[in-house]
Amino acid sequence: MISVSEWVPSYGDPHQLEDEQEYARVWEHEQLQGVDTPPCQRPRVAFIDGVRRAEAILYLDQITAVAGVMAAGAAVPGAGYAGVRVERVFLRAAELRLPAQSGGWSWRSLLIPPDLDAELALQRAMREMEAEVGTTLAGEGYALVLDGPMQTALPRAVGYVKTQQRSLLPPEQNEALGRLRAGQRSSMFAWGSKHGCYIRLNQNNEHQHPYHGLVRLEAMGEADACRQWLHEVAGWLPEFAGVAHLDPRAPQNLQPIAGLEKELRRRCGDAGLALRAVRQAVAQLQKAGSF
Repeated sequence: MISVSEWVPSYGDPHQLEDEQEYARVWEHEQLQGVDTPPCQRPRVAFIDGVRRAEAILYLDQITAVAGVMAAGAAVPGAGYAGVRVERVFLRAAELRLPAQSGGWSWRSLLIPPDLDAELALQRAMREMEAEVGTTLAGEGYALVLDGPMQTALPRAVGYVKTQQRSLLPPEQNEALGRLRAGQRSSMFAWGSKHGCYIRLNQNNEHQHPYHGLVRLEAMGEADACRQWLHEVAGWLPEFAGVAHLDPRAPQNLQPIAGLEKELRRRCGDAGLALRAVRQAVAQLQKAGSF
């Protein structure tokens, strides 16, 4: 069988599975199967995501440091954006701070272990910012859709994983996912502290990959409560599926997430100006003999 991916190749392969040593346990049915999820009324929901950008790489006595920006926030259907935060950070393994520059350029200095990659540290810092935004909005009564795997337990929150690069299920059950129809979810399964299922956002054409439109939902908590919550989410989430002529990652990249990413990147400002500000800060440190 031959099929064509809908994703633009520059985003990578969304279906490049890597086998796991331990598979998730399917607990809802004896064998994985499709479960219909009729459309239902959705709650007041916030779609949460973050972006990051390394803007300058610095070298401090053979140690790499990164000056970058990260942003996180939420898209609320019908109400715009909420909880948006933007912050510039300087991640380094040495005791050093970048002095603020005119024009509003400043960096929060984060000390990281010498063996931790600075760009990976930037990603982790962004995830922490996303979690803080989610905690605040959960306290305001929003249901949450978090772009990416669940990191911490939050009430009425679901992790939304749009690329299938981890083979959570054994091969025979993973193959059955390709037979899910639009509007169906898979049986529930558990791994670690999480419960989850796969859902099909739209119906496949014969030329598309069997996993096209397939995403994973994750929740944390008691099994039956997770099943009830994920079944409900699977009923209203497909209405937000991405549109192919607008998004090269459609339908997996949800419309509110795509709009939020664009807005967050806009608020991060111009990368060229940020790099110039870092160079000015470094020149100021050199002149002062700080290093």
